[in-house]
Amino acid sequence: MGIISLLTSVAGLVTTIFHYMNHNKALGIVTAALLVISLITGIADIRKQNKNGGIDYNKVQPGVLGHGIAGVVLILGGIMCVIANVSA
Repeated sequence: MGIISLLTSVAGLVTTIFHYMNHNKALGIVTAALLVISLITGIADIRKQNKNGGIDYNKVQPGVLGHGIAGVVLILGGIMCVIANVSA
């Protein structure tokens, strides 16, 4: 599940860039869906690792990385979306 989180967060990041370039609302919905899926799968992976003795932070953890990327992009994208809709 960790690699799924990382891949969907990268896909969400790429679609975010395209969404900012052309302001397509459907692409914004796809972006939000990808980022939420990444958050959910990242949380599931983190919980699974915690049950199996904890997360080894000396290794690259794709679930933690994908969860972090998705969270930051979702929060910043949401703030920018609110700003764009208020100023329009």
